[in-house]
Amino acid sequence: MNASVPDAFGETLAEDAPDVSIADALAILRRHYGLTGTARPLPGERDHNFHIQTEGEGEFVLKVSHPAEEAGFTDFQNKALDHILAVDPTLPVPSVRKSLAGDAQFAVSIEGAPQRIIRLVTYLPGQLLSRSPASEAQDRNLGIFLARLGRALRGFFHPAAGSDLLWDIRKVAKTRPMLAHISDARHRAMVERVIDAFEEHAAPVIPGLRAQIVHNDMNSYNVVMDASRPEMVSGILDFGDMIHSPLICDLAIGAVYRWPAEGHPLAPAARFVAGYQSVQPLEAEEIGILFHLIRARLALIANIASWQAERFPAKRDYVLRLATEVWTSLERLDGLSSADARRYFLDHSNPE
Repeated sequence: MNASVPDAFGETLAEDAPDVSIADALAILRRHYGLTGTARPLPGERDHNFHIQTEGEGEFVLKVSHPAEEAGFTDFQNKALDHILAVDPTLPVPSVRKSLAGDAQFAVSIEGAPQRIIRLVTYLPGQLLSRSPASEAQDRNLGIFLARLGRALRGFFHPAAGSDLLWDIRKVAKTRPMLAHISDARHRAMVERVIDAFEEHAAPVIPGLRAQIVHNDMNSYNVVMDASRPEMVSGILDFGDMIHSPLICDLAIGAVYRWPAEGHPLAPAARFVAGYQSVQPLEAEEIGILFHLIRARLALIANIASWQAERFPAKRDYVLRLATEVWTSLERLDGLSSADARRYFLDHSNPE
């Protein structure tokens, strides 16, 4: 079985990026932004990011893109953030800080390596969702926030929005070669069943659904909660997986990270969907495939993380950080029929 990444997805996940030191980051900050301070590396899948604390100018994230990242795609992110803040200034998203030359982004070569695109965005304070205690109110508020974000992006377009992306839930079947990296035969069979069900039941429906540019990655490491009120969303990060996609795909991704605890495995997801529907009601066809989309996202995580852990051993802990939750969710959802899941969403995800 060929376990390589499909060619259409480019090189940002297939090849590791040359390292960027703290000294490099501070030099870029001083030369191109006129700022001084401290830099702390932040974990990331393909880029190099630094939390910057300046002397009197606030906090930022310096983003050094993967060498294979195209300038059009980072421009897409910059323009999207500008659009969101213009449409809904109350939405807490990062804002772009321009360089001394007035550029939202520019390219530099670090120590003779290939050129990297540089950007600086404001840092959103708070506590990562992954470290915040879960609650029913939090489930609903996250759904509300994602719906507001979707509304703010409605009407926005950019030429890079149609890029091929490995994390595009619609293309989960293209990650079948990565099944070879899942060592547990039972887990491997479970992921294969999920992909088969997606291709049979969801894939034929998706082309007819409403679509727009969406965030596409509301995971528990991309959302910041209020440290004193963990049920309140204080920001969303990382617009690097944005894509033009059905709205229901964006919702399904966020629902995945409402990990089931006790009770019905879809209970937290249903509360999340109820919050979303209080702002953006869903259509019958969307609810009809939501269960398949949630499971497809879990399968995507399992395949990509297993492949990355083997290809990049140094990032193993980072890429497998959600492995326990992913396999637990897949196993619990494996016991549900799609009809029962659809009925549960219809009965429990209506806005109150």
